[in-house]
Amino acid sequence: MPLKTTKATRFAHKECIPLDTLPKTMKDAVSVCRGMGIRYLWIDALCIIQDDQEDLREEVNHMPEVYQYAALTICAASSTSIYDGFLYRRGYWSHTFPATSIRIATDSGESISLFVYLCINSYAFEYRKEPILQRATYRLSSSTSWLDVVVEYSKREASLASDKLRALSAIARVYHLETGKEYLAGLWKEDIPAALCWANGITPGSTGWTFTSHLISPRPKEYRAPSWSWASVNTPVYYWGHKYHDAPVKPRNLQVLDAGITPTYPNGEYDSIASGFLVVRGPVRAWALPTPVELYEFKTADPRNLWEKIWIEEVNAHVYPDAIEDSHEMLDILWFLLLAEQDEKVHPEPTCRKPATSYWGLVLKQAKAHPNTFCRIGHFTTNPIFEPACDWPHYKDPYTPAMFFDHFEDRTITLI
Repeated sequence: MPLKTTKATRFAHKECIPLDTLPKTMKDAVSVCRGMGIRYLWIDALCIIQDDQEDLREEVNHMPEVYQYAALTICAASSTSIYDGFLYRRGYWSHTFPATSIRIATDSGESISLFVYLCINSYAFEYRKEPILQRATYRLSSSTSWLDVVVEYSKREASLASDKLRALSAIARVYHLETGKEYLAGLWKEDIPAALCWANGITPGSTGWTFTSHLISPRPKEYRAPSWSWASVNTPVYYWGHKYHDAPVKPRNLQVLDAGITPTYPNGEYDSIASGFLVVRGPVRAWALPTPVELYEFKTADPRNLWEKIWIEEVNAHVYPDAIEDSHEMLDILWFLLLAEQDEKVHPEPTCRKPATSYWGLVLKQAKAHPNTFCRIGHFTTNPIFEPACDWPHYKDPYTPAMFFDHFEDRTITLI
């Protein structure tokens, strides 16, 4: 950002900011406001003292009011930088729905013209490949669910990795005021266990999905969120609750006994997290690794490929690490927390008739020096486990759901 308000420039900016010193995108925003008879324009870089953490935190707390009660929000969707501007002639992207001219009277009695084109579906901006889609900003409609917000927002990039939660803080504050739900580092306590059912990548079968569409990233070096939060990784996420192979994944009953967040500063629970915990009770099992490994070696054959996985025969499961770890901590036991299941009652091929069930859950490691406390390091999904009465001639002596559950016990654990 070439022009911003700092401790050194704050008083000069209060006196005057010459229009000629503004980068093109800011200058265009001023032109829009003047043309519409709007006196006041909020630009973060100018209205927040950029090198003053106290001022930044104070203004972040007011972001819901700034955007919720704005007369107009200008989204420079087509600009790749602050120098591009957005008031320039461009071609219609749709011949079917050409732009429509609308004349609007301003308070001063003058009139202006707006040229509006029809957004025929939610992917309109994606078709145009607007640069704004790469940034950590989000347009929210009243019909959008929080999980949808997370899925879409996690694809975006922030200038600072520490802003992963900050950019959503205004939405989270408003959502809390409207619903009364408790916010937990990007999740809502009342939505657990569904809120824990996230995985790296784009929802299988969705637009733009490929087997190598995203890479598994190293875990952030600086603490940003608890391991059970999607904000603890740098990659896009999706939720198992979305239909997977045309069958819904149903969350199991998981008791949340306690939960808490410690912000890095007072009233910063929506913005910056120092620590967090969840106390839950659910089905847990341990699996002793045949050969202990260092945590940084617990990765797939090709860690760059999101869809590579680790096969664990004893659990009948594929394990997908959340991130590439850099710790030399030794792993000798993995823990599995069951969260969801998927029933497949019918298969279109006669030779593959089943009832069968697949199970989904978290892969955990025990925290050092903290008994009964665990960190999330990945998720697992089982191969289909067949019912005893399944008529599938190619499968002998099936591994049944009852046999699978024999290894789990209900247990109270703490996740950090």
